[in-house]
Amino acid sequence: MTARVIFIGLDAAETTLLERWAREGFCPSLRSAMEQGATIRMASSLETLPGAIWPEISSGMGCGRHAHFYHGQQLHTGEAFKRPLEPGEIDTELYYWVRASRAGQRVFVSDIPQTVPAKDFNGLQLFEWGTHDRNFAITSEPPSLLEEIRGKYGDHPVSACDSHGETREGYSKLLRGLKHGASVKTRIYLDYLKRESWDLFNVCFTESHCAGHQFWHFLDPGHPKHDPDAPDEFKNAVRDVYAEIDKGIGALIEAAGPGATAVLVASHGMALYSGGPNLLNEVLARLGLTSEGEDTMQGRFWRNLQFSSNPAIRTLREAFKSLASKRVIQTIQSGSGSLHEPFSRSETRAAELRNNRCGAIRLNLKGREPFGAVAPGNEAAAITETIREALLELKHPETREPIVKKVYTAREAFGPNHHPDVPDILVVFRDDLGVLDACWSERLGLIKRTVYQHWLPRTGDHTPHSAMWVVNGPFPPGAQYDGGDVLEVAPTVLEMLGLAPPDGIDGRSLTRLMAGSGAVRRDPRAGPRAMGL
Repeated sequence: MTARVIFIGLDAAETTLLERWAREGFCPSLRSAMEQGATIRMASSLETLPGAIWPEISSGMGCGRHAHFYHGQQLHTGEAFKRPLEPGEIDTELYYWVRASRAGQRVFVSDIPQTVPAKDFNGLQLFEWGTHDRNFAITSEPPSLLEEIRGKYGDHPVSACDSHGETREGYSKLLRGLKHGASVKTRIYLDYLKRESWDLFNVCFTESHCAGHQFWHFLDPGHPKHDPDAPDEFKNAVRDVYAEIDKGIGALIEAAGPGATAVLVASHGMALYSGGPNLLNEVLARLGLTSEGEDTMQGRFWRNLQFSSNPAIRTLREAFKSLASKRVIQTIQSGSGSLHEPFSRSETRAAELRNNRCGAIRLNLKGREPFGAVAPGNEAAAITETIREALLELKHPETREPIVKKVYTAREAFGPNHHPDVPDILVVFRDDLGVLDACWSERLGLIKRTVYQHWLPRTGDHTPHSAMWVVNGPFPPGAQYDGGDVLEVAPTVLEMLGLAPPDGIDGRSLTRLMAGSGAVRRDPRAGPRAMGL
């Protein structure tokens, strides 16, 4: 046995498709794991802070407490400019693999999304060699590990998922890169898995994430961009990427040995990119709360600065990080808001924050924001209710059905002790009405803001479908459980390693489900603490 516990993450792999293609024979390794192991359905942060799902899986701590939800462009309390999260702002001691290392166990970890290296680690760490979202640097500990991998295997063939140009040649190149990347990743993992005995071998395939974002319209006949005459290689692209990953799953489980416990985690899913958050800026503008728009020249400048993979622009982005302080902003613009970040303007009362599939709004509070304009208490509460009412009034312009599923405050979502960086208002849009390019209400009139942008050519977006399959673990083979939560992945893996979770996290072991201890699901209006943890 080369690993006591082997953890294999399947980043943004849609569980309904995994199960379908397992049944149909395209993913035989998954089918074997599903038949021989236990299946656990899990709730997640996909209706609060979607980008926090991997930090929740890795740490067991709820997103309302750490507020790491949009790593590439977040607003931090006391700062007026959105900026990327820095590695030093992340507590690596919460990672379950670091906990194992601190207990003297030997650990290999690679490409777990949105994570960073820990110091004084008992094992090998590789980060962002082949992840979908490269929010930090491609690095390893020790540094010689990355040097060895690059010397033997090169770099991952896909460096930027969104840069295919939406041409047939571009899509074909991207698909080849994803399949080859998954294949090379399998070879790398097998290489290091077989080199020594590991207590925990902890890896992730993220090619499924990019495939879902970019090729969904080829798979989905109901998608407005679906091309029935597209080549079969594009129509089957998502399936074929999953199948390549499935080959890796089978090879790794076999190499780990017959006594190893295998944990497979599908973090979240994929379906039609229906949108909704694209409408928020104009909603707030028509309510007289913000003057910042997505389509301004300044807005495009800041967006390109934040997301471009061009080395020169990335260097410029690093230089602009210093602008986050109030002192520098005041020196440059003397409070005039000339740099056109919403929270650098005293005229702003509320503005949208990036939050993936969910809408997010933050008030420009006095005493919290550098140029605060809204008094805490009654004024903030009144604006919040105005926004809530206006959002719930929004209707599909053709069917006149409401387009908003839920609106709740940070306190309602996470409780009174939530992190100050989380958005003040969270908005869940319906995903059963097709693409939400427009909305209407008597109060605001007709609003049109397209979902699809040339700079982000994604046609698939995430679903809150999370699942875990465990083979040779504490669960009976063939058992199926509902009522789990991704917060419970970390303490479950630690329990498999004979270790206790860190004090103060929100999750507990999923083995509680065997005792029938209440198939409780996370209630977003009450927050993770309402799980009885």
